[in-house]
Amino acid sequence: MDFMKVIAVAVVVALVMFTVINTLKTTTYRKMVSLLENGSFEEFHSKIDSRFMKTLFPKSAILDLKLNAALVEQKKKEATAILEQICAMPLTTPQKENYYMKAFNFYVGLEDARNSKKYLSLINELPNERMKFEANRVYNIFILKNDKDLKDLLEEVENMEDREKGVNEYLISVIYKNKKDRENQKKYAELSRQHFALVDADTAEKIEKEQKK
Repeated sequence: MDFMKVIAVAVVVALVMFTVINTLKTTTYRKMVSLLENGSFEEFHSKIDSRFMKTLFPKSAILDLKLNAALVEQKKKEATAILEQICAMPLTTPQKENYYMKAFNFYVGLEDARNSKKYLSLINELPNERMKFEANRVYNIFILKNDKDLKDLLEEVENMEDREKGVNEYLISVIYKNKKDRENQKKYAELSRQHFALVDADTAEKIEKEQKK
Protein backbone atom coordinates (compact mmCIF):
# COMPACT_ATOMS: atom_id res chain seq x y z
CA MET A 1 0.00 0.00 0.00
CA ASP A 2 1.54 3.31 -1.06
CA PHE A 3 1.75 6.37 1.17
CA MET A 4 -1.33 8.15 -0.31
CA LYS A 5 -3.48 5.05 0.18
CA VAL A 6 -2.34 4.82 3.81
CA ILE A 7 -3.34 8.47 4.33
CA ALA A 8 -6.71 7.89 2.63
CA VAL A 9 -7.45 4.86 4.81
CA ALA A 10 -6.40 6.77 7.94
CA VAL A 11 -8.74 9.64 7.05
CA VAL A 12 -11.66 7.28 6.47
CA VAL A 13 -11.02 5.48 9.75
CA ALA A 14 -10.79 8.80 11.58
CA LEU A 15 -14.08 9.99 10.07
CA VAL A 16 -15.82 6.74 11.01
CA MET A 17 -14.51 6.95 14.58
CA PHE A 18 -15.57 10.60 14.81
CA THR A 19 -19.09 9.69 13.68
CA VAL A 20 -19.32 6.75 16.06
CA ILE A 21 -18.10 8.79 19.03
CA ASN A 22 -20.44 11.69 18.30
CA THR A 23 -23.38 9.34 17.87
CA LEU A 24 -22.50 7.70 21.18
CA LYS A 25 -22.24 11.11 22.85
CA THR A 26 -25.59 12.23 21.51
CA THR A 27 -27.32 8.98 22.49
CA THR A 28 -25.79 8.96 25.96
CA TYR A 29 -26.58 12.61 26.62
CA ARG A 30 -30.20 12.12 25.59
CA LYS A 31 -30.41 9.06 27.83
CA MET A 32 -29.14 11.05 30.82
CA VAL A 33 -31.59 13.87 30.16
CA SER A 34 -34.38 11.29 29.80
CA LEU A 35 -33.53 9.87 33.22
CA LEU A 36 -34.01 13.32 34.74
CA GLU A 37 -37.25 13.92 32.86
CA ASN A 38 -38.62 10.58 34.07
CA GLY A 39 -37.50 11.13 37.65
CA SER A 40 -34.97 8.27 37.57
CA PHE A 41 -32.57 10.18 39.78
CA GLU A 42 -30.94 7.15 41.43
CA GLU A 43 -29.94 5.72 38.04
CA PHE A 44 -28.76 9.14 36.86
CA HIS A 45 -26.47 9.60 39.86
CA SER A 46 -25.12 6.05 39.55
CA LYS A 47 -23.94 6.85 36.02
CA ILE A 48 -22.95 10.51 36.00
CA ASP A 49 -19.57 10.03 37.73
CA SER A 50 -18.67 6.81 35.95
CA ARG A 51 -15.39 6.43 34.08
CA PHE A 52 -17.39 5.98 30.88
CA MET A 53 -19.05 9.39 31.25
CA LYS A 54 -15.82 11.13 32.18
CA THR A 55 -14.08 9.62 29.14
CA LEU A 56 -16.88 10.53 26.77
CA PHE A 57 -17.66 14.08 27.96
CA PRO A 58 -15.60 17.10 29.06
CA LYS A 59 -15.92 18.38 32.61
CA SER A 60 -18.18 21.23 31.47
CA ALA A 61 -20.76 18.81 30.04
CA ILE A 62 -20.72 16.68 33.20
CA LEU A 63 -21.24 19.79 35.34
CA ASP A 64 -24.09 20.90 33.09
CA LEU A 65 -25.88 17.58 33.57
CA LYS A 66 -25.26 17.66 37.31
CA LEU A 67 -26.63 21.19 37.50
CA ASN A 68 -29.80 20.16 35.68
CA ALA A 69 -30.22 17.30 38.15
CA ALA A 70 -29.73 19.57 41.16
CA LEU A 71 -32.24 22.09 39.79
CA VAL A 72 -34.86 19.44 39.04
CA GLU A 73 -34.39 17.85 42.45
CA GLN A 74 -34.45 21.27 44.14
CA LYS A 75 -31.14 20.59 45.88
CA LYS A 76 -30.07 24.11 46.69
CA LYS A 77 -26.71 23.31 48.30
CA GLU A 78 -25.59 21.13 45.39
CA ALA A 79 -26.88 23.56 42.76
CA THR A 80 -25.02 26.44 44.42
CA ALA A 81 -21.73 24.50 44.51
CA ILE A 82 -22.05 23.42 40.86
CA LEU A 83 -22.98 26.93 39.71
CA GLU A 84 -19.87 28.30 41.42
CA GLN A 85 -17.72 25.79 39.52
CA ILE A 86 -19.38 26.56 36.20
CA CYS A 87 -19.24 30.34 36.60
CA ALA A 88 -15.53 30.13 37.48
CA MET A 89 -14.87 28.62 34.04
CA PRO A 90 -14.32 30.70 30.87
CA LEU A 91 -17.82 31.17 29.43
CA THR A 92 -19.07 32.67 26.19
CA THR A 93 -21.79 35.32 26.37
CA PRO A 94 -24.53 32.83 25.35
CA GLN A 95 -23.30 30.43 28.05
CA LYS A 96 -23.39 33.21 30.63
CA GLU A 97 -26.95 34.06 29.59
CA ASN A 98 -27.95 30.42 29.94
CA TYR A 99 -26.38 29.75 33.34
CA TYR A 100 -27.10 33.12 34.93
CA MET A 101 -30.79 32.88 33.97
CA LYS A 102 -31.01 29.27 35.13
CA ALA A 103 -29.55 30.27 38.47
CA PHE A 104 -31.68 33.41 38.75
CA ASN A 105 -34.94 31.57 38.04
CA PHE A 106 -33.98 28.78 40.45
CA TYR A 107 -33.29 31.14 43.34
CA VAL A 108 -36.34 33.28 42.60
CA GLY A 109 -38.43 30.10 42.78
CA LEU A 110 -36.94 29.43 46.22
CA GLU A 111 -37.51 33.08 47.22
CA ASP A 112 -33.79 33.31 47.98
CA ALA A 113 -33.30 37.09 47.84
CA ARG A 114 -29.52 37.06 48.30
CA ASN A 115 -28.70 34.65 45.49
CA SER A 116 -31.42 36.07 43.24
CA LYS A 117 -29.81 39.48 43.60
CA LYS A 118 -26.36 37.99 42.93
CA TYR A 119 -27.38 36.53 39.57
CA LEU A 120 -29.53 39.53 38.67
CA SER A 121 -26.38 41.65 39.04
CA LEU A 122 -24.52 39.30 36.69
CA ILE A 123 -27.39 39.39 34.18
CA ASN A 124 -27.32 43.19 34.29
CA GLU A 125 -23.68 43.07 33.14
CA LEU A 126 -24.64 41.24 29.94
CA PRO A 127 -25.51 42.99 26.65
CA ASN A 128 -28.93 41.30 26.27
CA GLU A 129 -31.33 44.15 27.04
CA ARG A 130 -34.48 42.05 26.77
CA MET A 131 -33.11 39.51 29.24
CA LYS A 132 -32.20 42.26 31.68
CA PHE A 133 -35.65 43.80 31.36
CA GLU A 134 -37.45 40.52 32.02
CA ALA A 135 -35.17 39.51 34.90
CA ASN A 136 -35.59 42.86 36.67
CA ARG A 137 -39.35 42.64 36.24
CA VAL A 138 -39.40 39.15 37.77
CA TYR A 139 -37.17 40.34 40.63
CA ASN A 140 -39.50 43.26 41.37
CA ILE A 141 -42.55 41.01 41.46
CA PHE A 142 -41.32 37.86 43.19
CA ILE A 143 -38.53 39.11 45.46
CA LEU A 144 -39.23 42.78 46.18
CA LYS A 145 -42.97 42.09 45.87
CA ASN A 146 -43.75 45.59 44.65
CA ASP A 147 -46.22 46.84 42.02
CA LYS A 148 -43.72 48.90 40.02
CA ASP A 149 -44.47 46.99 36.81
CA LEU A 150 -48.25 46.72 37.15
CA LYS A 151 -49.16 49.70 34.96
CA ASP A 152 -46.86 48.57 32.13
CA LEU A 153 -48.10 44.97 32.29
CA LEU A 154 -51.74 46.07 32.10
CA GLU A 155 -51.00 48.32 29.13
CA GLU A 156 -49.05 45.56 27.34
CA VAL A 157 -51.92 43.10 27.74
CA GLU A 158 -54.30 45.50 25.99
CA ASN A 159 -52.19 45.31 22.82
CA MET A 160 -51.61 41.56 22.77
CA GLU A 161 -53.34 38.71 20.98
CA ASP A 162 -55.13 36.32 23.36
CA ARG A 163 -52.47 33.63 22.88
CA GLU A 164 -49.76 36.08 23.97
CA LYS A 165 -51.41 37.26 27.18
CA GLY A 166 -50.84 34.31 29.53
CA VAL A 167 -47.47 35.28 30.98
CA ASN A 168 -48.38 38.92 31.58
CA GLU A 169 -51.69 37.97 33.16
CA TYR A 170 -49.95 35.52 35.47
CA LEU A 171 -47.48 38.21 36.57
CA ILE A 172 -50.36 40.64 37.10
CA SER A 173 -52.13 38.06 39.27
CA VAL A 174 -48.99 37.68 41.40
CA ILE A 175 -48.74 41.45 41.86
CA TYR A 176 -52.36 41.58 43.01
CA LYS A 177 -51.68 38.67 45.34
CA ASN A 178 -48.78 40.64 46.84
CA LYS A 179 -51.17 43.60 47.25
CA LYS A 180 -53.73 41.26 48.89
CA ASP A 181 -56.27 42.21 46.22
CA ARG A 182 -57.97 38.79 46.03
CA GLU A 183 -60.58 39.82 43.47
CA ASN A 184 -58.10 40.96 40.83
CA GLN A 185 -55.70 38.15 41.70
CA LYS A 186 -58.41 35.61 40.93
CA LYS A 187 -59.52 37.47 37.80
CA TYR A 188 -56.09 37.55 36.18
CA ALA A 189 -55.11 34.07 37.31
CA GLU A 190 -58.22 32.72 35.52
CA LEU A 191 -57.52 34.79 32.40
CA SER A 192 -53.97 33.46 32.42
CA ARG A 193 -55.18 29.85 32.61
CA GLN A 194 -57.59 30.42 29.73
CA HIS A 195 -54.96 31.95 27.47
CA PHE A 196 -52.30 29.37 28.32
CA ALA A 197 -54.89 26.73 27.41
CA LEU A 198 -55.18 28.25 23.92
CA VAL A 199 -51.41 27.91 23.47
CA ASP A 200 -51.49 24.33 24.73
CA ALA A 201 -54.27 23.50 22.26
CA ASP A 202 -52.29 25.01 19.38
CA THR A 203 -49.21 23.04 20.37
CA ALA A 204 -51.16 19.78 20.60
CA GLU A 205 -52.66 20.41 17.17
CA LYS A 206 -49.23 21.04 15.64
CA ILE A 207 -47.83 17.85 17.19
CA GLU A 208 -50.79 15.85 15.88
CA LYS A 209 -50.26 17.23 12.36
CA GLU A 210 -46.54 16.42 12.47
CA GLN A 211 -47.29 12.85 13.56
CA LYS A 212 -49.66 12.36 10.63
CA LYS A 213 -47.05 13.37 8.05
